[in-house]
Amino acid sequence: MIFPDQGSAKSLFIRKVLEQAEYEGVAISAAQQYMLAWSESDPSFKQDSKLNSQFEQEIAQGEYEKKIQGLLKRAYKRDIQRDSSEKSTYREAYRVLSQGDHYILVMIQEALGV
Repeated sequence: MIFPDQGSAKSLFIRKVLEQAEYEGVAISAAQQYMLAWSESDPSFKQDSKLNSQFEQEIAQGEYEKKIQGLLKRAYKRDIQRDSSEKSTYREAYRVLSQGDHYILVMIQEALGV
C-alpha cells in the first residue's frame, strides 16, 4: 500500500486503533479519538479547546499513551498473523507519517518498536 501523504498514513493508524478497541470492547471517547489525530504539522487538523480540556479531565497522558500503544501493538500482531505483508504496510505508513509532527507517533514508536 502506498501512502500519498501524512494524512493517509495517520488515517491507517487511527483506523487500526479504533478497530482493535471495538474488537476488544475498549471505550475510546470522542476526546481520545481527537487526540489520535492531534498534530502540530497537519494543516487539516483543527485544534478544539473543548476536546483538549475534556481529554485532560478523562485520562492522564501516560495512561492514554499506554492504552493506545497496547491497542496498536495487538492490532499489528493480529494483522501480521493474518497476512505477513501487513508488516511492510505499517512500516511504510510510519515512514510517511514520521515526516511530520503527530502525537500518535509517540505511541506507534513504542507499539511497533521503531
